[in-house]
Amino acid sequence: MSAPRKTKTPQGDQAEGAFKTTSSTIIFTELLELIKPQLLVGKDVRLIDFLPEQRPVVIGVMAQLRDELPIRSGWQTVRESHLSETRLRARRYSIDGAFLIGGEDHV
Repeated sequence: MSAPRKTKTPQGDQAEGAFKTTSSTIIFTELLELIKPQLLVGKDVRLIDFLPEQRPVVIGVMAQLRDELPIRSGWQTVRESHLSETRLRARRYSIDGAFLIGGEDHV
């Protein structure tokens, strides 16, 4: 009697390789080290300022930073056309000036 064969399904292959992403961890860490100091000095971080392929990682970075810092988010109009009645808006993240070192408001 032979031992039962284990067959791999496509979902199993995908699940096994899901945690072998060292390059995405490096990208996440680099973006975290880029974004956090900008927020701490009072600058706004807009999602539209990053490359389209980086935006999902930036959203993940912002989710982690929102657990650590008092980050607020909102929408900022980037471009508007009254003729065609269209508006381009971008997600914007910032820290209120009262929470920054020195407590100054930023503009």
